[in-house]
Amino acid sequence: MDAEGETASVLAVAGNYAVVKLPKRNFPAAAIQGDSLKILQGTLQELAENLDAGDLSEARFLAGEVASVISDMLSVYEAASREKGFALPYYGP
Repeated sequence: MDAEGETASVLAVAGNYAVVKLPKRNFPAAAIQGDSLKILQGTLQELAENLDAGDLSEARFLAGEVASVISDMLSVYEAASREKGFALPYYGP
């Protein structure tokens, strides 16, 4: 609950991700569990380290892992937004 007594509305939950509508915002937000966020941050850190070390094969693998997680989150976001009648806040695929 915020200072004005308003609450967020949960539009969808899928695994470690959720789509929520925050008060006074035009579009829903994507939410991620803290442990999943930390894992994503760690994967990006490892990706950067592999790039610095010149290990492009491992970097490519890790980039694919990050892209997959974000794609999954985006799919949940888009489906929930459409189902609840919200336009997407961006254009394109």
